[in-house]
Amino acid sequence: MNSILENKTYLFLICLFLGIFTSFSLPPYNLLFINFFTLPALLYILINYTYEKIISFFIGWIFGFGYFISNLYWITNSLTFDANFKFIIPFAIILIPAFLGLFYGLITLLCDFFNLRNKISSILIFSIFFGGIEFLRSFIFGGFPWNLIVFSLSNNLHSLQILSYIGTYSLNLLSITIFLLPAIFFFKYKNLTKF
Repeated sequence: MNSILENKTYLFLICLFLGIFTSFSLPPYNLLFINFFTLPALLYILINYTYEKIISFFIGWIFGFGYFISNLYWITNSLTFDANFKFIIPFAIILIPAFLGLFYGLITLLCDFFNLRNKISSILIFSIFFGGIEFLRSFIFGGFPWNLIVFSLSNNLHSLQILSYIGTYSLNLLSITIFLLPAIFFFKYKNLTKF
């Protein structure tokens, strides 16, 4: 796997597809289990490929671009009803996901300053930055929370009962942390191979 991560083209393609696959956890698909694979894989890539800060930023940006380009398709659909707006469709389908992906790039860049290693603290640092940046993202440029990770729980009404007590952004942080817990298996496997 590390030889694949050395090739930046493969690395960026993997991150793009991880972002696209993560979007399938949102409605209307509601494949919640996908987050237990894609988010730990993103953390694994971030931990094992941190040679340059710009590459760390692009890991998150490309993940975010893939995530948003595959779940904000409805914006281009809404622009097809009036012929006056059809020229905006190429800009909407590329620029909005590219802009929103910058926030995910900021997440991975900030995590790179903390030198994430194969420890539980890496999960907590990554989830705190992820939840914090998503909180900030929901207030910048209009205040619309574009497809938070917690929206993947929208089909599980029993898990949403906690919202009245802790709020959307706290549940977002909690769900990101829970989705990242399978990364512990990567840590254990790596420690076993050292022996």
